[in-house]
Parts: sequence; C-alpha cells; structure tokens
Amino acid sequence: MPERERAELIASLEVVDAVTIFDEPTVTELLLAIKPDIHAKGTDYTEETVPEREVVRSYGGRVAIVGDPKDHSTSEMIRRLK
Repeated sequence: MPERERAELIASLEVVDAVTIFDEPTVTELLLAIKPDIHAKGTDYTEETVPEREVVRSYGGRVAIVGDPKDHSTSEMIRRLK
C-alpha cells in the first residue's frame, strides 16, 4: 500500500491527532520539531530498541509500543474490511 494511502487510513482513526510523511532517513528531526507527547512504535520494537528513544526522552516525551504482532499484512486487513 502506498505511503499516502496508509497515511490517509491512519488519519481517519478518531484517536489519531496527526499523520505525517517525512523524507529524512530518520524521524529525529521531525520529533525535535513537533515534540509529540507520545512516540508510538510497532511491536517489532521494544522500548529499549526504539532508535529515537533518547531524542523523545530529551524533550520529556515517552515511547509507547502499540499494536499487535506483525504476523499479518495491510492488504489482508483491507480485504477483511471490505
């Protein structure tokens, strides 16, 4: 699924405040610019393995591991929704 379509899908969720797509190789610059209270990462990470954890902590944010195990695909989820 193209990134813009994924972003639109995520943005449509009521609990999501904002979605952005960035061109930088890491999310560090974006995190320092917007300083979100919570930086969410998927279950393929742990709080200790999130590369940006120290950046998030530096401005008082926190890292949250969210979602379910990565044993399915976005296309499968869309198929089920249809």
